[in-house]
Amino acid sequence: MSIAPSQIEPIRDDTRLWSALSRPIRRDPPPKGFDSVGEWVRGGVARMRAARGLVARAQRVRLDAESLRTHSDAALSQLLEERRDDVLRDSRSTGTTDRAAAPIVETIRRRLGLILHPEQIMGGLAMCAGTCVEMATGEGKTVTGIIPAAILAWQGRGVHVATVNDYLARRDAETLSPVFESLGLDVGVIQDASKEDERRDAYAKSVTYVADKQLIFDYLRDRLKSPHSPRMVTHLLESLGEHDGTSGPWSSSIVQRGQYACIVDEADSILIDEAVTPAIIASESQDVRASRQEIYEAARHIASQLNEGSDFIVDRRLRRVSMRPEGRTRLDELSRELPEFWRGPRRREELVVQALTALALFHRDDDYVVTGGEVQIVDPSTGRILPGRQWQLGLHQAIEAKEGIEVTEPRRTTSRVSYHGYFRRYARLCGMSGTMWEVRHEVWRAYHLPVVRVPTHRPVARKESADRVFLTEQAKLDAVTDYAIALRERGQPVLIGTRAVKTSDQLASMLAARGVDCRVLNATREAEEADIVALAGISGTITVSTNMAGRGTDIRLDDRSREAGGLAVIATERHDERRVDRQLFGRSGRQGDPGSAQAFVCLEDPVIRRFGIRPLVAMTSAVPPPFRDIAGRLLWWQSQSSAASRSATIRMELAKSEANMDMSLKGQNR
Repeated sequence: MSIAPSQIEPIRDDTRLWSALSRPIRRDPPPKGFDSVGEWVRGGVARMRAARGLVARAQRVRLDAESLRTHSDAALSQLLEERRDDVLRDSRSTGTTDRAAAPIVETIRRRLGLILHPEQIMGGLAMCAGTCVEMATGEGKTVTGIIPAAILAWQGRGVHVATVNDYLARRDAETLSPVFESLGLDVGVIQDASKEDERRDAYAKSVTYVADKQLIFDYLRDRLKSPHSPRMVTHLLESLGEHDGTSGPWSSSIVQRGQYACIVDEADSILIDEAVTPAIIASESQDVRASRQEIYEAARHIASQLNEGSDFIVDRRLRRVSMRPEGRTRLDELSRELPEFWRGPRRREELVVQALTALALFHRDDDYVVTGGEVQIVDPSTGRILPGRQWQLGLHQAIEAKEGIEVTEPRRTTSRVSYHGYFRRYARLCGMSGTMWEVRHEVWRAYHLPVVRVPTHRPVARKESADRVFLTEQAKLDAVTDYAIALRERGQPVLIGTRAVKTSDQLASMLAARGVDCRVLNATREAEEADIVALAGISGTITVSTNMAGRGTDIRLDDRSREAGGLAVIATERHDERRVDRQLFGRSGRQGDPGSAQAFVCLEDPVIRRFGIRPLVAMTSAVPPPFRDIAGRLLWWQSQSSAASRSATIRMELAKSEANMDMSLKGQNR
């Protein structure tokens, strides 16, 4: 049972593509004053409208899908063709979407053996209307995404399904291909090792599964190959000229066929958390004024001789270092014996400040790891390595000098785009995640996407205990170790979430010293991620994992684990944003399974050091243990609120800066 794929012709409009690659998207600066209030109200109204009637629509689709179970494969295929034609005529009508969804749901049942719950159908219908949906962890978002992907792909212009890593892209493409084939659609997948021809073929498919970083960097590479501005004469000359596929028109060398529709998995991570870091394609700088190795090593040597407080000040809240007048005098003295390069006061201060920043604010196995003689940045939101990324303005080189490894050449930016700027280019954009509600206002302000909360299919049985508060890091980790071992002896599987790679390794060592084996998942073991997480539900297993590693992978309980109380999640600290804590806690109690979650925190946690109000920290430290937990909850609420507010402000300022730059460039090009 399938529709013939040949009936759905892919659309590749070179003229439209040329314009899209050559011209920046028009962006207005974030609203201010009463305009921001009006935008807040508009977002609330949009959310209410998006959620209106979803329950009744989902029930109708479910009943219609059940009525199709008696259809033969040939009859269902014929019905799918009719529904596809309806979508081609009117893709935005809710009635058209509902009629098309029913045979898709039945196809999923026949090909995967999965009966979609009404809540999954609600999520699919909401995304078809251009929303971001919040569905709790374990509710089946991957299968839910088939509904909008198929309906959008039937229009023949290609759908990108953006995931957070290559593994999930490959897994989802392989798992869901039978369904899409039955719907008359073909599936492509992009991996880091994919060659240019393979990427072009994958993007030409009806549905393309791809990690967000692959998607955005392919776009940047295409921009470098496209004309700087569209000119009809150039288009005519290229059309008339002969080419062999390598030296011909620019349109034959790019890999994407435009940005029509995108479904963003883990949308809060991609659309919000990644928004602060622009995607950049850079070339190696050819500056050979002096040995980079010698310069950055000299800066590190000078920085090691300066004293915090008297020579420089470290603002850990804003993560920046500033020199004091005494420090500048000391810097002048220390650089007198150095080569002529160090005579410039501004130049040498910038270099030393970066060296001080590397020493004081960036920590190995937390902000970065060193593997194979290379500094690799660790994503603070996911605990995963960001391959190929570098800090800018010499900070990356300063960290390399700090670690005593070869200093790489700084890179010169040749093409860049922000995540916000890129995803705003899609004509049809939607997404899904387990933690969207906290950033619903920001998602509306940045992308004009309403956020809809989908209820869980079964009541959540997870028991969340109050945080346990400790004075020191060591006392906290000792308590975590004791608690994990006690849970293990009861037969419960345990998942311990840490923020830093160093903490995960330290806990593993502490457990090993007690004669307890555990599995460790962090940025240095990313290749084993799916296998480690998949086994985390076995009775008596202890798994130590950074942040949200394993996102998208089911943790299935065995019978003994379920009888013992289900998966126990232990957080070793709270994160800057509550939704990250929710994501970790959501690993247990999925689909009505039993489970428990508890956070162990201390006054030395990074979020407290950076954002905690000093008097409140002192009060929490002074009160006896029975009252410390109460004061601690207030302290962590205040600290997380401050941290989340600062992150949102940074993202807003970045959006404002990019909008102003775009408008300035547009004015210059008139």
